[in-house]
Amino acid sequence: MKCVYCGQTRTQVIDSRPGREGNHIRRRRSCPGCGRRFTTFEQPGEKGPVVVKRDGRLEPFNRDKMLAALRKACAKLPISETRLDRLVGQMESRIQRHQYRRLRSETIGDWVAAALKELHPVAYIRYTMVHRHIEDLETLRELVSEGFEGE
Repeated sequence: MKCVYCGQTRTQVIDSRPGREGNHIRRRRSCPGCGRRFTTFEQPGEKGPVVVKRDGRLEPFNRDKMLAALRKACAKLPISETRLDRLVGQMESRIQRHQYRRLRSETIGDWVAAALKELHPVAYIRYTMVHRHIEDLETLRELVSEGFEGE
Protein backbone atom coordinates (compact mmCIF):
# COMPACT_ATOMS: atom_id res chain seq x y z
CA MET A 1 0.00 0.00 0.00
CA LYS A 2 1.33 3.40 -0.98
CA CYS A 3 1.80 6.02 1.79
CA VAL A 4 -0.80 8.77 1.50
CA TYR A 5 1.70 11.36 2.76
CA CYS A 6 5.02 10.72 0.99
CA GLY A 7 4.16 8.13 -1.69
CA GLN A 8 6.50 5.43 -0.34
CA THR A 9 5.37 2.13 -1.89
CA ARG A 10 6.20 -0.10 1.09
CA THR A 11 4.26 0.43 4.30
CA GLN A 12 3.89 -1.75 7.38
CA VAL A 13 0.61 -3.01 8.82
CA ILE A 14 0.51 -2.25 12.55
CA ASP A 15 -3.01 -3.43 13.35
CA SER A 16 -5.87 -5.17 11.49
CA ARG A 17 -9.44 -5.62 12.63
CA PRO A 18 -12.87 -6.13 11.07
CA GLY A 19 -15.06 -3.06 10.55
CA ARG A 20 -18.10 -2.44 12.72
CA GLU A 21 -20.53 -3.96 10.26
CA GLY A 22 -18.18 -6.80 9.36
CA ASN A 23 -18.09 -5.91 5.66
CA HIS A 24 -14.55 -4.52 5.53
CA ILE A 25 -11.17 -4.78 7.24
CA ARG A 26 -9.59 -1.75 8.90
CA ARG A 27 -5.79 -1.68 8.78
CA ARG A 28 -3.60 0.78 10.66
CA ARG A 29 -0.35 1.33 8.70
CA SER A 30 3.00 3.00 9.29
CA CYS A 31 5.33 4.41 6.67
CA PRO A 32 9.05 3.71 7.20
CA GLY A 33 9.89 6.60 4.86
CA CYS A 34 8.20 9.51 6.64
CA GLY A 35 7.22 7.77 9.91
CA ARG A 36 3.56 8.82 9.67
CA ARG A 37 0.59 6.55 10.29
CA PHE A 38 -2.65 6.20 8.36
CA THR A 39 -5.67 3.91 8.12
CA THR A 40 -6.84 1.91 5.12
CA PHE A 41 -10.04 -0.07 4.58
CA GLU A 42 -10.21 -3.25 2.53
CA GLN A 43 -13.47 -4.50 1.07
CA PRO A 44 -14.27 -7.72 -0.76
CA GLY A 45 -13.42 -7.65 -4.44
CA GLU A 46 -16.74 -9.06 -5.52
CA LYS A 47 -18.84 -6.98 -7.87
CA GLY A 48 -21.07 -4.87 -5.70
CA PRO A 49 -24.45 -3.34 -6.24
CA VAL A 50 -25.08 -0.94 -9.08
CA VAL A 51 -26.85 2.38 -8.59
CA VAL A 52 -29.30 3.49 -11.29
CA LYS A 53 -29.02 7.28 -11.48
CA ARG A 54 -31.98 9.57 -12.31
CA ASP A 55 -30.87 9.91 -15.93
CA GLY A 56 -30.60 6.12 -16.33
CA ARG A 57 -26.80 5.85 -16.04
CA LEU A 58 -25.43 2.90 -14.10
CA GLU A 59 -22.73 3.48 -11.52
CA PRO A 60 -21.16 1.13 -8.97
CA PHE A 61 -22.09 1.91 -5.38
CA ASN A 62 -19.49 4.24 -3.89
CA ARG A 63 -19.17 4.35 -0.12
CA ASP A 64 -16.96 7.44 -0.24
CA LYS A 65 -19.54 9.36 -2.26
CA MET A 66 -22.22 8.64 0.34
CA LEU A 67 -19.88 9.63 3.16
CA ALA A 68 -19.06 12.92 1.40
CA ALA A 69 -22.78 13.74 1.05
CA LEU A 70 -23.33 13.00 4.73
CA ARG A 71 -20.38 15.18 5.71
CA LYS A 72 -21.91 18.09 3.79
CA ALA A 73 -25.33 17.57 5.37
CA CYS A 74 -23.82 17.35 8.86
CA ALA A 75 -21.26 20.13 8.53
CA LYS A 76 -20.90 22.19 11.73
CA LEU A 77 -23.39 19.97 13.58
CA PRO A 78 -22.51 17.97 16.70
CA ILE A 79 -22.20 14.68 14.81
CA SER A 80 -18.93 12.76 15.00
CA GLU A 81 -17.06 11.31 12.05
CA THR A 82 -17.37 7.93 13.77
CA ARG A 83 -21.17 8.23 13.78
CA LEU A 84 -21.18 9.14 10.07
CA ASP A 85 -18.92 6.21 9.25
CA ARG A 86 -21.21 3.89 11.21
CA LEU A 87 -24.26 5.26 9.35
CA VAL A 88 -22.58 4.65 5.99
CA GLY A 89 -21.72 1.12 7.13
CA GLN A 90 -25.37 0.49 8.02
CA MET A 91 -26.53 1.80 4.65
CA GLU A 92 -23.89 -0.24 2.86
CA SER A 93 -24.99 -3.40 4.69
CA ARG A 94 -28.61 -2.69 3.80
CA ILE A 95 -27.68 -2.21 0.15
CA GLN A 96 -25.62 -5.43 0.14
CA ARG A 97 -28.52 -7.40 1.68
CA HIS A 98 -31.06 -6.04 -0.81
CA GLN A 99 -32.39 -8.70 -3.15
CA TYR A 100 -31.72 -6.69 -6.30
CA ARG A 101 -28.21 -5.91 -7.54
CA ARG A 102 -29.49 -2.66 -9.09
CA LEU A 103 -30.93 0.02 -6.85
CA ARG A 104 -32.35 3.38 -7.84
CA SER A 105 -30.48 6.35 -6.40
CA GLU A 106 -33.81 7.70 -5.13
CA THR A 107 -34.34 4.57 -3.02
CA ILE A 108 -30.89 4.82 -1.45
CA GLY A 109 -31.40 8.56 -0.90
CA ASP A 110 -34.69 7.90 0.87
CA TRP A 111 -33.00 5.37 3.18
CA VAL A 112 -30.26 7.88 4.02
CA ALA A 113 -32.81 10.67 4.60
CA ALA A 114 -34.80 8.46 7.00
CA ALA A 115 -31.63 7.67 8.97
CA LEU A 116 -30.67 11.35 9.10
CA LYS A 117 -34.15 12.30 10.28
CA GLU A 118 -33.54 10.19 13.39
CA LEU A 119 -29.99 11.50 13.78
CA HIS A 120 -30.46 15.29 13.49
CA PRO A 121 -33.31 17.40 12.02
CA VAL A 122 -31.02 19.98 10.38
CA ALA A 123 -28.93 17.29 8.69
CA TYR A 124 -32.18 15.72 7.43
CA ILE A 125 -33.37 19.03 5.94
CA ARG A 126 -30.01 19.78 4.31
CA TYR A 127 -29.70 16.31 2.79
CA THR A 128 -33.32 16.15 1.61
CA MET A 129 -33.11 19.57 -0.05
CA VAL A 130 -30.34 18.26 -2.30
CA HIS A 131 -31.78 14.74 -2.69
CA ARG A 132 -35.22 16.02 -3.77
CA HIS A 133 -33.88 19.05 -5.67
CA ILE A 134 -35.81 21.56 -3.54
CA GLU A 135 -35.23 25.03 -4.92
CA ASP A 136 -38.08 27.16 -3.60
CA LEU A 137 -39.21 28.28 -0.17
CA GLU A 138 -42.73 26.88 -0.40
CA THR A 139 -41.51 23.35 -1.12
CA LEU A 140 -39.04 23.69 1.75
CA ARG A 141 -41.89 24.69 4.09
CA GLU A 142 -43.84 21.61 2.99
CA LEU A 143 -40.81 19.41 3.63
CA VAL A 144 -40.35 20.78 7.14
CA SER A 145 -44.05 20.52 8.01
CA GLU A 146 -44.44 16.98 6.62
CA GLY A 147 -41.19 15.81 8.11
CA PHE A 148 -41.80 16.94 11.66
CA GLU A 149 -45.55 17.15 12.23
CA GLY A 150 -46.55 15.54 15.48
CA GLU A 151 -43.13 16.07 17.06
